[in-house]
Amino acid sequence: MFHMTREIYDKIEELGRVIADSDVFKTMKLARKASAEDPQAVAGIAKYAELQQKLEALAGQKDLDFDQIGEMTRELDAVSESLNAIPAYHAYQQAKQEYDTLMQGVADVLQNVVDPQIQCNCRGNCAECPGCGQEENTPD
Repeated sequence: MFHMTREIYDKIEELGRVIADSDVFKTMKLARKASAEDPQAVAGIAKYAELQQKLEALAGQKDLDFDQIGEMTRELDAVSESLNAIPAYHAYQQAKQEYDTLMQGVADVLQNVVDPQIQCNCRGNCAECPGCGQEENTPD
């Protein structure tokens, strides 16, 4: 088990509240709800999950049937394509991508604050970098 100080927990909780209040999160949450209430999207997601399980089972067999795996993969691609044609599902996927990008940015900035040498995106021009806050990024 890991150890976390109360100060760290409180700051993470504060960050979580800020993220939960962001337009990106609110948009994703509304889009997820709309997608979950769309009968076409629900049916498509269920079909996709079913095919994915079947494909995983096929791929785990001792004697692989590559023709059957290929057919199942094409069917899975077709279901995925039809899902993306459903406006509610497509909107959710776009909103989720924006949220995922936000969360990756949060992780990147956090890493840059903890150790700027690891993933600083300023490429040496730290005056323009909102993450590391150094005047110049030079290796130790």
